[in-house]
Parts: sequence; C-alpha cells; structure tokens
Amino acid sequence: MHVIIAGGGKLGEALANLLVNEKHDVVLIEKDEKVSEELAERLDALVLHGDASDSKILKDANIEKSDAVVAMTGDDKTNLMICEVAKSFKVSSIVSRINRVTNEGIFVKLGITASINTTTSAILAFKKVLEKPGKRLVNLVAGEKAEVFEMLVSEGSQAIDKRIREMEKNFTIAAIYRNGEIMLRKPDKRMQEDDVLIIFAPLEEAKRIEGMF
Repeated sequence: MHVIIAGGGKLGEALANLLVNEKHDVVLIEKDEKVSEELAERLDALVLHGDASDSKILKDANIEKSDAVVAMTGDDKTNLMICEVAKSFKVSSIVSRINRVTNEGIFVKLGITASINTTTSAILAFKKVLEKPGKRLVNLVAGEKAEVFEMLVSEGSQAIDKRIREMEKNFTIAAIYRNGEIMLRKPDKRMQEDDVLIIFAPLEEAKRIEGMF
C-alpha cells in the first residue's frame, strides 16, 4: 500500500514508522525543513520538505498512485486543505486528524473516509479505565455530549424481565447482545440476566444509567 502522510510531528512519525515496519510504501511530507531533514535520517521512508496542500508536492509524492492520504498536522485548516486536494486526485482513502471537536462537522461534510479527533481519543482511553465493571465505553459522540456504551445486565439488576420501553428514560437501548446474537431494539423486548445492552445516552445520564443495571 502506498501511503502519503502529511505532517511529521510525533504522531505522523510514529504512524510512518509503524507502516514502514509493516512493509508499506510510505512518503512523509513535512513543512519544516529542519524537521524534515531529521525525519529523513530516522525513517526508512521517503521524506519530502514542503506544503502537503500544494498539489505539486503531492504529485512529487506520487499521489496519482497513492492508496491513502493521512493529514496529521496540528492545524485543522491545513488538514482540511490537504484532504480537499487529495480528494481532487480521487484518492480512495483519505483520513484526517482533527484537533478541535467543533470542526468535526466540516470534515464530515467534505466526505472524507474518516476523521480522528486525537483529543477525544485520549479522553476516551482515560475514561475507559475509570468505567465501572460491566460497562464498556464505545465512543463519545455529538461533540462529546453523549456516549455510546455497552452495559451488562448483572445478577439482581432491576432491569431483569423488564421491557425495554419500561427502562428507557432520557436514553435509548439500541440493541441487545444475547447468547452470541444481536437483537435490534423492540420496545416490548424483555431483558435477561447477562444480556449486554448497547446504549446511547447524554453524558449527564450515564451515571444514573449505570446504577440501573
């Protein structure tokens, strides 16, 4: 796979190194000349000095034959420009780092393959460690104002034998995972011990919900 990485910071370098070790063909573009020289010495990859939002630099990186472009700079505007240029070259996979939650909608509208909010990802990792037994946080959504998480219906839970519609209040049970099968939401479906519920809820409701199961 031929991958172009824009941005030679710690994240960009780490991703490049990982992909190189997996035998992928990597080109890293870094705007700072000194940093690009240092990266060229450390990485077993082609490192170009230049602005990755410049189509000429991207052509030098062989973007016409690229399988993926990853915008990894610390500036959302720059990453957006890189994604727009990459899209004009019809790259099949375009991925961007997002630094501010409020900018997520802009990247979604652009229609790129994926965007990763590095701040949210870090918060998610720490929060998962703090979760109570039986709960597994899947993601923060809606500008970090809501959670999607899995919740185990434990022994003695008030939810046992209750219908979904009887339990839902300011949150939604999207599905039940039972005996290896996924059952989509049906309001009259009764819950059983050891069910795993997939729940969507506002952040302020999460703690209350934990006590219900």
